[in-house]
Amino acid sequence: MTPGWRSVVWMTVLGAVVAIGGAPVLAPARTTPRRAAAKPPAVEPTAKKAAADPTLLAPEVVNRIVATIDGEPVTLFELHTFAEQMHQRGGAAGDVPGDDRAMLDELVLEKIVHKQIQEQGVAATDQQVDAYIESIKERNKLDDAQLKQALVQQGLTWEAYRAQVRTDIERAALINKEIRNKVNVSPEEVERYYKEHLDDYGTPAKAHVRLISFLAPSGATPEQKATIRAEAERVRKEAAGGKDFAALAKAHSQGPAVDEGGDIGEIARGQMQAEFEKAAFALKPGEVSDVIETDSGYHILKVEQRSGEAHKPLADVSDDIREKLYRETMEERYDRWLKQDLRAKYHVEILL
Repeated sequence: MTPGWRSVVWMTVLGAVVAIGGAPVLAPARTTPRRAAAKPPAVEPTAKKAAADPTLLAPEVVNRIVATIDGEPVTLFELHTFAEQMHQRGGAAGDVPGDDRAMLDELVLEKIVHKQIQEQGVAATDQQVDAYIESIKERNKLDDAQLKQALVQQGLTWEAYRAQVRTDIERAALINKEIRNKVNVSPEEVERYYKEHLDDYGTPAKAHVRLISFLAPSGATPEQKATIRAEAERVRKEAAGGKDFAALAKAHSQGPAVDEGGDIGEIARGQMQAEFEKAAFALKPGEVSDVIETDSGYHILKVEQRSGEAHKPLADVSDDIREKLYRETMEERYDRWLKQDLRAKYHVEILL
């Protein structure tokens, strides 16, 4: 399951790297450092002035109620401020909702989660906030002055930044309590997944190969090529007759690994030149190939060992499978908790 925008924003609670003026700085994962929200402009009560200047009606429109949560209003001004913050951190959190209704849903969910944090008495300590900020500085190799300067560039005070970090930690604690601690992947689930996706854990056939190469110079005449091939055929005959292949490679080969007796190691299907692969996987261990002609010259292969296609043992991949299943289960549980369980606790009216 591919995490959506909401999951990326809400579940990545330990921090994300963002660029501020070209310099990398870690900001809280839930929000990039946000500017202090200005109070909405006051509505001019004089009807005559409003009629003379229609723009004076704008504050009334901007601040109309677009939703309620247990009777508590959510205004259009709040929505636009929230949308601006979402777009500011869009590069770190992924795509953001493209319309006001979808953005309003996100704002409502944020407010509901904040209510849950308050109702359950979840609170981050100063020590946790300090430790989180220290991890940000360490990960980005920043000192206090550099971090504070980056925050200034975003219009954020040190106190406001610490408040955001505190909120992130509290949100993480709530998610851990409600979801993470209740998710478990059993060994039986891991084994079942492994068996159902066995092809995903296959290993290709491999051949341990030695090589003797006789290179043909660029622009070689047919006569020159025939001479080179004749030499290759002679050496090939000696190798096929039982003469030590490694010694022949050291004496005659112009290819790789001459000092190692032409030992080019264990090669899997798909890793060799097509002509070599065809010959290598047609041979049994100990057999020598016919002379192979390529654009570069003439070659002889010997297969020392062969291993067929196999599968990685469950023990080698169980941790990866467990992590994959855990993430998928977390994603599913989180989505259900946020959209159904949590929202059902509050009476929400959407008026947009």
